[in-house]
Amino acid sequence: MNIRKVMPWRLLARCLLYGLIWLAAAAGRAGPLQTAHLGTCELENGQALENCRLVYRTYGELNREKSNAVLMPTWYNGSAQDLEKYGYLGPGKIVDTDRYFVIAVNALGNGISSSPSNYSASGPFPEFSIRDLVHTQHRLLTEELGLEKVHAVVGASLGGHQVYEWLMQYPRFANHFVPIESAPWPTHYDLLLRTTWREALSGNIEDPEEARRTVALLTTIDALTLWTPDYVNREGGQLPFARYLESIQRRKDRAYLIDRASQTNALFTHDIRAPYPDFKKHLESLGDPSVLAVVFRSDLMVNPGPNRDLAAMMDFEVMEIAGDCGHMGPNPECYQAQVAEKVQQFLAGAPDSRPEMHRYVMTHDGIQREYFVYRPPTAPVDQPLPVVLALHGYGVTATGFQAIYALNRHARAHNYMVVYPQGSHFMGAFGEDPTTEEFFMSSWNDQVSNFTPGPGGRPQCTDDRLKYPCPPECGSCNHCAWVSCYDDFGFLNRVLDSVQSQHSTDVDRLYLLGNSNGGTMAMRLGCDMPARFAAMAVLLIQMPPGYDCAPQRSLPLLHLYGEKDDVIGHDGTPTSQGWIYTSAEVTAQTWARGMDCEAEPSPWHSEIGDANGLQCQAFTQCRVPGHQLVSCMDPEGGHEWRGQRLTDIPQDCASAEQRGSLPDQPHCQASRLDKQQWGMDLVWQFLSQYRRADRR
Repeated sequence: MNIRKVMPWRLLARCLLYGLIWLAAAAGRAGPLQTAHLGTCELENGQALENCRLVYRTYGELNREKSNAVLMPTWYNGSAQDLEKYGYLGPGKIVDTDRYFVIAVNALGNGISSSPSNYSASGPFPEFSIRDLVHTQHRLLTEELGLEKVHAVVGASLGGHQVYEWLMQYPRFANHFVPIESAPWPTHYDLLLRTTWREALSGNIEDPEEARRTVALLTTIDALTLWTPDYVNREGGQLPFARYLESIQRRKDRAYLIDRASQTNALFTHDIRAPYPDFKKHLESLGDPSVLAVVFRSDLMVNPGPNRDLAAMMDFEVMEIAGDCGHMGPNPECYQAQVAEKVQQFLAGAPDSRPEMHRYVMTHDGIQREYFVYRPPTAPVDQPLPVVLALHGYGVTATGFQAIYALNRHARAHNYMVVYPQGSHFMGAFGEDPTTEEFFMSSWNDQVSNFTPGPGGRPQCTDDRLKYPCPPECGSCNHCAWVSCYDDFGFLNRVLDSVQSQHSTDVDRLYLLGNSNGGTMAMRLGCDMPARFAAMAVLLIQMPPGYDCAPQRSLPLLHLYGEKDDVIGHDGTPTSQGWIYTSAEVTAQTWARGMDCEAEPSPWHSEIGDANGLQCQAFTQCRVPGHQLVSCMDPEGGHEWRGQRLTDIPQDCASAEQRGSLPDQPHCQASRLDKQQWGMDLVWQFLSQYRRADRR
């Protein structure tokens, strides 16, 4: 609340205290008042807020890693300056600005950010919700300040209501969530109070005398609910009532009233359960967020009960403080020291023990299989996102595939999900010498690579090719065998079913990305169930000899290979390592035939491809208008994705999410981007133009 007043007889002491707070805040390196011009802010009721502005202040310093940012939304009719003035932020305060970079945001409707009193666009100021406040703040942090994540979101009263909506809408955008003296939804008692406010604000406030009476009435209502009877009688009872009443009156005008009315309307619709028919299922989708709620047992303005109810459902801590300060409990004259100590300890905990990717396990074909799901933390959990099924190559881990190509970084920037299944794996050695060092072996059973000769009667490797280790579960292997014999086709279908049932996904924008052996597995999926995917990309692979794989329905394909690749050759002749594959030309022609593409391929140009020397051909006259098969040769490329590979990370590394199942693999260390990555930009530019609904 914006009535952060104390009783008159302690006024001198309070002035001295607030003076000290001001000096401390000044030492906290407060930044100037800044304005983010967001253009049009779309609201959840279908209306739009034109010339949308958020005004904010920053305190403290952002560290080099950008890992110490804390968002603090304002309370009901409060301002960013109030957060500083009353010790909610500052050196050593509830949020310590010596340690954190605090972004204090004036909420819509507070008279500083876009509000009815300062609205310059035509027409009436639109109604907004608490969720709208959160979405505009998310735009501020991501679009204006360039933040992909914050350390915490901390707020009091209406600010805490916003924290709860941040938790629901963007659960992975913050390491910690701290709602103070707020609630996730209202009780009947809360709605009675808000109804009283709304009725008081419904009069003719254009009349100055009526406006004065409305302010006086609201002040009295607030005084009844901000403090408890014991506090009011003790702190104000020494004064004659008339003098006490005069001391708490505020000098406010019409602008204050119309702004307060807008935030009151937002409070009426506040209920984090409202958007979710199955609220329990939604809570399960949040993972295990780090939450601390602070409530005051005697609070008459916001009933603390719903905090306990939600905590029981989500298993988080509720700090409950007794005493008679009521809703003013976090103020300096009450229990701010207790709150500050608890919140500081909470925020100083592990920055985020939650993994970047979620690991899932299922039993298929008699063995335990795992896969990993990455969803950008900046995306609302209920927003349907495109999905890329990413299939690693031979000898690569699922999380290593992510690490060596920085795929999550690209997905975060372009707002799509990535699913990383793990192929079957074992430790094995090349050749016949039993003393040879063993390596991590992983592969996909594309149902063709283990046959000698191939389906067309042609061999897939030369007689003198180095013997690859045979997967133990596959029995005896001939000299060309090297991939798993498990049912990977069925496993990957189950993975997709599981992802689409457990996450909010755009089922019409499911894409395939396969690298090397993962590329032949992707072709198998595309050939046998093309109706499930919108488009696909295969890298560093050609079809095995005689593998007449063509989709049964039109499925756009981007095919990228390296001219210098001595593992998977591009001209149909054996490589020095003894591999035999069809040519890139035959691979493209075979797929184009399945898409009913006519005529010969023609040169294909893109800004990214041309800038990096790719030589591309495309079949563009296909049965489905707009569908293409694009085949690009990289003259400088070998058996690595030159435009995306981070060479200082081993491909068989395991990230933190996979260390439990692969404890002996090297850890996937963070890599510095010492070059411009363009490979995934090219792939995403191609894939993202297609939707499954476009196909016939």
